[in-house]
Amino acid sequence: MNIPEQLPMFEGPAFCPILPPAHSGAEQALNDLLARDLTQVDWLNDGKGWRLSAAIKELDYLGWEPVSIRVKCNGWRNKIASYSLPEKAKKAAALMRQGGAV
Repeated sequence: MNIPEQLPMFEGPAFCPILPPAHSGAEQALNDLLARDLTQVDWLNDGKGWRLSAAIKELDYLGWEPVSIRVKCNGWRNKIASYSLPEKAKKAAALMRQGGAV
């Protein structure tokens, strides 16, 4: 049996992310997430340090709505977070980089 999707009673807030400060960890994370999904292992291998989750949290505060899932990674006993951006965030970033409004 298909259950229909519930329609929201009110429209949610507009998606309107803010660009992170230049040369910040959040800006580095945003640039990386626009190109690929990202894990702490990726950031360590790129020489960017241990502060990926802080950069991702800042992106969340700025309205980018990063997505986190737990994945198994070779060489690590426990699952680790893999971060990505929703498609609407990637489109918004492309518009912002072209100088357009979101």
